[in-house]
Formats: sequence, C-alpha cells, structure tokens
Amino acid sequence: MNNYLLRVGVPHKVHLMLTLFCFLLFPKLLCAQDSRIIKGVVVDNNNSLPLPGVNVYIVGTTVGTITNFDGEYSLEVPSDKTELGFRYIGYIDQTVTIGNQKKIDISLSEDVMQLEEIVVVGYGTQERAKVTGAIATVDSETITSTPVYTADQALQGRATGVSVTNNGSPGSDPIVQIRGVMGTSGNNPLIVVDGIIVQGLGDLNPADIETMSVLKDASTTAIYGAQGANGVVVITTKKGKSGDIKIDIDGYRGVQMVQKQHEVMERDDYINYSRMWGNAAQGRLENEKYADISKYNTNWQDEIFQNGIIENYNVGLSGGGENTNYRISGNYMNQEGVLKNTGIERFMFRSNANYTKGRLKVAQTFSVSSTEKKPEQTSAGRSALEHAIKMPPYLTPYNASNLGGFQGTDIQLDGQDAENPVRVLEHTEISNKRVNLMGTLSAELELFQGFSIKGQGGIDYFNYNNDLFSPSYDDGSALARPTRSLIEKGYGSHAMMTLIGQATYNKQFGKHNVNAVAVVERIEKKNMNAGTSSFNEITNEIKNTTNTDLTGGSFTVDYGKLGYLGRINYDYDGRYLFAASYRRDASSRFGSNNRWAGFYSVSLGWNVLDEAFIPDSEWMSQLKLRGSYGSVGNDNIGDYRYSASIVSGNHSYVFNGANGVYQAFGTTAGNLPNPDLRWETTYMTNVGIDLGFFEDRLTLSAEYYKNESNDLLINVRQVSSIGGVNATQAKNAGSAQVSGFEFNLGIKNQEKALKWSTNLNISTMENIVNDLGGEILYEGYYENNGSILRTIEGEPLRHFYGYQTLGIFRSWEEIYTSPVQTSNTAPGDIKFKDISGPDGTPDGVIDHYDQTIIGNPTPDIVFGLNMDFSYKNFDLNIFFNGTYGNEIYNTTRWYLEGGQRFFNANPKMLDAWTPENPDSDVPRLSESGDNLRTSNRFVEDGSYLRLKNVTLGYTLPKKVLSKYISRCRFYVSGQNVFTVTKYSGLDPEVGAAAASGNNPAETGIDRGNYPTPLTIIGGLQLNF
Repeated sequence: MNNYLLRVGVPHKVHLMLTLFCFLLFPKLLCAQDSRIIKGVVVDNNNSLPLPGVNVYIVGTTVGTITNFDGEYSLEVPSDKTELGFRYIGYIDQTVTIGNQKKIDISLSEDVMQLEEIVVVGYGTQERAKVTGAIATVDSETITSTPVYTADQALQGRATGVSVTNNGSPGSDPIVQIRGVMGTSGNNPLIVVDGIIVQGLGDLNPADIETMSVLKDASTTAIYGAQGANGVVVITTKKGKSGDIKIDIDGYRGVQMVQKQHEVMERDDYINYSRMWGNAAQGRLENEKYADISKYNTNWQDEIFQNGIIENYNVGLSGGGENTNYRISGNYMNQEGVLKNTGIERFMFRSNANYTKGRLKVAQTFSVSSTEKKPEQTSAGRSALEHAIKMPPYLTPYNASNLGGFQGTDIQLDGQDAENPVRVLEHTEISNKRVNLMGTLSAELELFQGFSIKGQGGIDYFNYNNDLFSPSYDDGSALARPTRSLIEKGYGSHAMMTLIGQATYNKQFGKHNVNAVAVVERIEKKNMNAGTSSFNEITNEIKNTTNTDLTGGSFTVDYGKLGYLGRINYDYDGRYLFAASYRRDASSRFGSNNRWAGFYSVSLGWNVLDEAFIPDSEWMSQLKLRGSYGSVGNDNIGDYRYSASIVSGNHSYVFNGANGVYQAFGTTAGNLPNPDLRWETTYMTNVGIDLGFFEDRLTLSAEYYKNESNDLLINVRQVSSIGGVNATQAKNAGSAQVSGFEFNLGIKNQEKALKWSTNLNISTMENIVNDLGGEILYEGYYENNGSILRTIEGEPLRHFYGYQTLGIFRSWEEIYTSPVQTSNTAPGDIKFKDISGPDGTPDGVIDHYDQTIIGNPTPDIVFGLNMDFSYKNFDLNIFFNGTYGNEIYNTTRWYLEGGQRFFNANPKMLDAWTPENPDSDVPRLSESGDNLRTSNRFVEDGSYLRLKNVTLGYTLPKKVLSKYISRCRFYVSGQNVFTVTKYSGLDPEVGAAAASGNNPAETGIDRGNYPTPLTIIGGLQLNF
C-alpha cells in the first residue's frame, strides 16, 4: 500500500500520517478479529522437491512468512482475509483462495521466461534477450524426458535445424547434421563439453547434462573458427549447489523388439520358385541323403531377431558449502540388441567441483567410462539381414553333425550361396572394448571489477581393444573353414589436449553495456592404431595371433591447431544489440603456403518493444529482430593430404632370374601432393525474428539462413598410370550452398489444474552444388550397378542417379519400335526411358547418357512435436518426430524383387512375367542383370511420422513418503511406438549401414540396415 501511495503522488506529510495511523490501528484490528493458523508445504511442480525461502503472504497486507528448508510454512491469518499469495524467484506467482482450508499445499511452476534468460554460447554465457545469433537450447528436463543413453539421441526432433538419424545398432553413433549437408568432406558438428572440444558424445551420460546449446549461424560459430563450419553443440554438465547433500536415483528396465519383417516365401512357395529357375534346388530336395535337413520351414528373420533387454541406472550425489560445491554421479547401462549377439554394456563415473576464495574461482570436471560393444556382424559384404531374406526356408539353422554345429547352403545342391545368418552372428566371438577419460581444470581470477582472466586445460583420451575370434567350422558352404580358426586384433589410443587462455571484460556505462572476450587456444591430437590378423590351424582353444598367414600394420597421426580470437558484445539499454568476432587459425592439415586463415562475424539485434514509441501492450510480450553474417572454416580433409604418400606391399614386379621366375614387392606413388591446399570457408547469412504473446504463453521464432561453402575440400581420383590403383589428390574445388527456414512455435498454460505445454519445430533445407571445378563425384557403389550417389554442378549434393523406368515390354514388336535397350532385351524386361544422347537429345539408344536424378536422400523438412501435460500428481509426455520430402534407395527390394539370381524372394516373384503370364507387372526372371540397373524402380518415399516417445508418470504424494524421501516418481515409457510411412522397408530412418562400413555419406541407402526397435520400459526416480 505504501508503494502504491507514493506512485500516485500523495504528499509526503499525508503519507507519513497515514502510515503512522495504520501502524497504530492495525494490531488492534487484528486483535479484534478472529484468526486461524494456515499450514502447508510448497514444492516444485516439476520434481515435487520442497522449496525453502518461498514468500507466503496474506493478499492485500504486508503480513507474511517464508518456508523453511523442508518447504513448510505456518501463518496466522485473520478470518476476514480470503487469499494467500506465494512468490519465489524463478517461479510463477500464485494466489489461492483460503475458504475453509486449514492446510494448503502448493506446487509452484518454474517461470520459463526467467529461467531462459541466460544461454550458453562460445567461451561464455549471454542473456537470452540480448542474443543476436541462431541458438537452439535443450535443457536437462527435456533431455531426460525421453529415456536415451546417448546425448546425440536427445537432440532428435528437439532442436530446430538439427537432423539426427539413428543407426539402430546398439552403441552406433547417430548421424547429426546442423542445417543440412553442405560439403563433401564430412558434416559432423563440433562438440564442446564444459568449454573443451571433445571427439564425440558417446562417452557422455545424458543424465549429467544441464544444457545443450546448438550454435547454428556465423554469429555463434565463427568464434570457433576452423571447426565451426558444420555447427557447434555446446554442453554444460550439472554442478552441485550449496546446501545439504542431495541424492538422486533414476533407473529403468525394459524390452526392445522389431515391429516388422520383410515378406519372403515360405517352404512350398520357395520350392515352386525353384522350379521357375529350372529346379535350381533339386540337388538338395531330390536327394534322400539330405531329407533330415531339408524338411523345415524356417523363418530366418525369426532366427536372427530377438527381444532384447535394456536397462539404465543413474545415481547422483550433490551438495556444497559457502565456498564449494560438488556433484558426483555414476551410470550403468546394458542393452541387448534386437539382432542376436549384438549389444553394449557401459559404466560411467563423473565428478564435478567448484571452489571459490575471494576473487579466485577454481573448477574441475572429470569423467571416466568403460564400454564393451558387440557390433553387428557382416559376411562377404552382406548384412545378416540380407543373408536371412535370401536363405532357403527348407534348411535348419543348426546341424549337430557339422563342425561348429551350423547348417549352410551348398551352391551345387541349393543353387545359391547365401550364408547362414545365425552362424554369421553367433559363431564369431567379437568384443570392442573402450575406456575414455575426459576432464577439465580451470582457474579464473577477477583482477578488478568487470575484468577477469581465466586459464583452462582439458583432455579427451580413449583407448580401445577390438578382439575377433572365429573358430573353424564346416557348415557345408563354400566359405567353410574346417581346419582354420580366424583371429583378429586391433588396438589404439586417441588423445586430444586443449589449452585455453581467456580474458573477459564486462562494463556498464549508464545505458551502455560492453562485454569483450579475448582467447588464445591450442589443440593437440594424437591417434595411434595397430592391428593384426592370422589363422590357427591347430586348435580352436587358443585365441592369440599366430604366424600362419599373419598380416598386420600400424599408423600414428598427429594433428594440431592454434587459434587467436576476439569478440565484443555491445547493447544500448537492452534495445540495440551488436556483436562482432574475429578468429585466426592455423591447422596442421595444410602446408605452409596456406596454413593460416581468418574468420569473422557481425550481428545486429533490436528489441522493438523496449522503444518508447511502442505503446504498452497486454497481448504482445516480445518482439526482437536480428541478423548476422560471417565466415567459418573447415579443415576436415584428413591429415597430411597436402603432401605425397607412398604405398607399399600392394604392388609387385615379376623377375625372370637365374633361379626361375620370382615376384618382388615394391612401392609406388599413393596420393599426390598439393602444397596449395587451403581452408574450405563457409559464409553464413541468418535473419530471424522472435515473437512473444500473452506474457510469452505463445512464442514464435522464425529464421531464414543461407550457408555457402567455397573452396570445397574434395579427394579427386587420379589416373592409375601414376602407380596407385585408387590414388587421389586433395583439392579445393568449387562451392555448394544450403538454405532454408526454421520455425519454432511454443504454447503453454501453467496456471490451471491441468498444466500443459506444446512445442513444434520445423526446419526446411535445400542444398545445391554451384561448382566442382569440372569434377563429378560418384559414391555408394553397389555390385554390378555402379554408383548410386552422384554429385555434379548445379544439382543437389549426393543425389540418387540412375535410369527412369516406363513399365515392362509386352511383346517383341514393342521392343523393335522402342529405343534400343541391350542385346539381351526380351519381352518381360524393364523398359528404360530414352532421355538424352551425346548431343543432349534422345538418340534412340539406352546408355549412360540416359542416367538422371532419380531421388534425393536429404529431406526437405525435418520436424518435431513435443507435448507435456500434468494434472495433480500425473504427468504425460508425447513426442513425435519425422521427415518429409526425402527418398530412400531400397536395396533390399533389389534382393527380393530383382530376379537375377535364385535366392528366396518376395512372394510376388511367383507372378513374374512369362509367355503364359503376359499381363504381369513383375519383370521376368533373367540372369542378365539388365533389369537391376540403378533406377527409380528401387527408389521409395522416405517421409515418415513417428511417435518417438510417450511417457506416463505418477509422483507419490509427499504425505505418504518417508521424511528422508523428498520425491518418488514411477513411470512407463514407449519409444518408437508406431511409424506412419509409405516406405516398404523395415525402418524409414535409414542411417549408415554396417555393410557400408558405417559410412555416413551413404545415409538413405538401405543395405539391410539395423532397424530401430520398439522399446517398452518401466522406471523409478527417487530424490533424497
């Protein structure tokens, strides 16, 4: 009331008299009225933890109290007062009608607008209202709302402009792209954890993450210079808080399963199909000798897939005093793959601590993880799934009479050579073990007010041991090894050390605010790798390498980078915003001619609503315009590519000497040198607008971006006459660009019993190659069909390239009157379209001139929809994600519907074209392979909408808990619950297949990829 009187201009003397009068009268009024005691507990709405220090007051008076450490309060309230108010910094104020209640428990909701005021950027933090760049932030609550075991998985669908494609296989890193694909030399973003660059996110526990900031434009990434071209993911891990010790426990256990299988023929149909191939399997089927192993009806996909158990447990302990705080955490995770004999087991430990003494702050982080993976096995370049869909259903997986206990195919008996996929998966013992150490140590000293210096060092180190042991076996196949066991071993270490010196200056001059940062940074990385392979012809009991056909090798790679950078942020009264940065980097991946390069950024912002000429509005709460432009670098071309290399051991010369003909191994030129190799530079343009309505209950952010990469780093294949069979030369050739829009829409209602919030993010992306210096790049090689992927000037990067089909030839007359296909063309074959000839016009002949773009694996749109609901003690999270406008090259259809060789196939192949079945749309069976040319026949729509996660939780009321337990929550969750898609394969989320060597450039080519499983789990969260 006093403040109100002063605001309306009551004279000071009158104000003083009224104040004295109220002071004298108020106690008497209270004494003259009846009163009652109101008690209760105030807790956090998200985690039900008690909130100490909450201001509880009688609405309309200055009488109140605060909650104790357990969130409890007690307040005497006059009977004529009807409302209590609750106020706490960082939370939304709440008013409650007392009525007849004597106990009022309150849950306060976080004020998201206040909590998001500070965001993490490169080498520091910044107020959200003053950010001029493109930053997407994912907080710890969002990260842990979906049970995931890697931090990159938590980004999928959560951050605008970020595309995450999971590879399905346990322990395989997802493919993460920020704002699409630009260059040909890799598109992995830079990862920064607690200020130090690290080599990946696989060794970071998501439960330890406080925030993840995705930096997407020049304003935010240019300060990282040489490694910011593909975007930056900046992560801060959780720290302790002053107060009593807190213990957090979170664990879940569940099951994973495959939801779909490829349709293949059962035994009787397969035998009929064999007859269509001239009784290709009669050697097995008509010989009584094999009656005991050829009478089955095996579903080979059932034999290789299983329901896998997944479990994950986290324990965290935190606390602190006046000058220190700490947090210690541990994690155990174990996942059995849905593909037999695949999985991952991981142990993690982390310790973070901060110390303050006067103007000195010292911080330390340390983590160690131990991981053992059982990766997916392939054989003869085929995945286990490819073998499974090709195998004869009349065979059994096991045969105790055979050495090793497995049954395989025999090309003479079965007419085909698919391998027993159960043997491929189970017979080989494989273990990939890795230990990772990651830590930082920093000291910051404030020399005087507003100016501080900081030194920080960090290390990211891991070593690995990969062991493979395959005992001798004889399953009757051509690849049997009845007298030899195979032993392979690989080992190595990777170490990256970062040293940073930083000076920071913050100063306010009236309405002028300045923040300046200067940094010097040095990075050193060393990779050491070695491997051996041999056979043992004596026993299956010894798993060590021998001298029998022993091969081996090793290599060491050193990499270094030195950078100097500066950044200044300026704002006037929070309205007019300006930021600029410059960084100069040197990389060991370039020769002395072009080792150094400079990168810069400039950005502007305007908080329009802070202007005096803008009238106050009850419905609009935010309006900010911002834009940025700048450059970032890329040195991702591999080490030592500016210099020449020599290849040894792969080439020989035959001599005719006195003692006869003998062969001598020699050396030859490998990759050609390029001393003028220089930085690839990406120029980024970003324009954005941020809107808020109704106190930010409704928010909308929109961005337009355009990134253009010049001097692309590519490996150009050289002619074999220089000596190297696959020799290349690293060059700067051409440019490419990607552009698009990003939208983020948020709606929330936190003021009613049913609280909810919804966030929708949509990103578009379109890439195009402007120039390649006349080069054409081919990738995605597939059997006898050449390359599936092509990159050429004026077209999208890595598009599918092949022939267009026009149906099936029905007669010889149609063949004679159509463009010439091949000399083998006959009725029932695919008709390919005549598009062009040497002069650019159709020439009546189907040849390589008629190949064209038949699809694009890059989606036009990536989106995510996250919805949170809570009612009393129940909470519900529903999360969708998906893509639109991308295609998939389905090589599993190539296997199942190709009709070139006799394997198991889709049942539709029983309806293949024959003279007796001339109306069929299924091409004839033909060994020529002409029908299997890379074409749009195998290109499918890869768009999908997936219910990625649904989680239902219940938090027990505090009154039923022990005084030592502050929160207990049970939850059940389903992941990858269902998928809406037109794609005929097992999973439209096609990442890098094991059969391709996990090559991320082949994203969108389904080579029998490991499918993403359905996961059902139950979990418990406890806080003490």
